[in-house]
Amino acid sequence: FDTPQNTLNSDAYSKVNTKLEITGVKPTDGNRLGDLAEHYAVTWLWDNGWEVFKNCGCTGPIDLIGMDSDKNLTFIDVKTLTKANMPSNRTQMQKDLGVQFLLFDADNRSLRFMAHRT
Repeated sequence: FDTPQNTLNSDAYSKVNTKLEITGVKPTDGNRLGDLAEHYAVTWLWDNGWEVFKNCGCTGPIDLIGMDSDKNLTFIDVKTLTKANMPSNRTQMQKDLGVQFLLFDADNRSLRFMAHRT
């Protein structure tokens, strides 16, 4: 099945990269980094035995809903850590809902839940 129709030659790859550069999409753009963080969060939660449900919109106080093996639900907001930023405090709505921040370290691609004050 290695026909020219089924392979991506370097010229085609170059055109794809050029198109992305023209649109301004870079893997380090803030939105892309946030998308990457959420994907890592989903797989990390799966690896730790959770079921995961995603927010279908791009706004709101919750990114994910996680259900652990004991069927406990956790509202999760994924936050990306970089050298330049630390996550801001939860909004009042997030506090009222019990939202937990799941921190994604962009440098080493690790995740951990943030300890919140009540």
